[in-house]
Amino acid sequence: MPENFLDNVLASSVVLLVFLVLMGVVFTVWSYVKMRKKRQYFEKVHKELAPGQEVMFGGGIFGTVKEVDGDRVAVKVRSGATLDVSRYAIQQID
Repeated sequence: MPENFLDNVLASSVVLLVFLVLMGVVFTVWSYVKMRKKRQYFEKVHKELAPGQEVMFGGGIFGTVKEVDGDRVAVKVRSGATLDVSRYAIQQID
């Protein structure tokens, strides 16, 4: 094989390796930023829980907060039942 061909293969491999490393760094930074925003959102949601708020659980169940007692939250659902749930099960405040 000609020496020029081997040089081209080596150069292409180095460029591909640098590109893959760069993409890995970009993905890692993007994931970190996204996770940080999500963590801040949930901290805000869990701190702002108060009676009368409409909330949604992770499973898609909606209800109204009746009482907040530490990590336990009493939530009234449409059927009239009151559920006693962890405040961390609440995913969204409407």
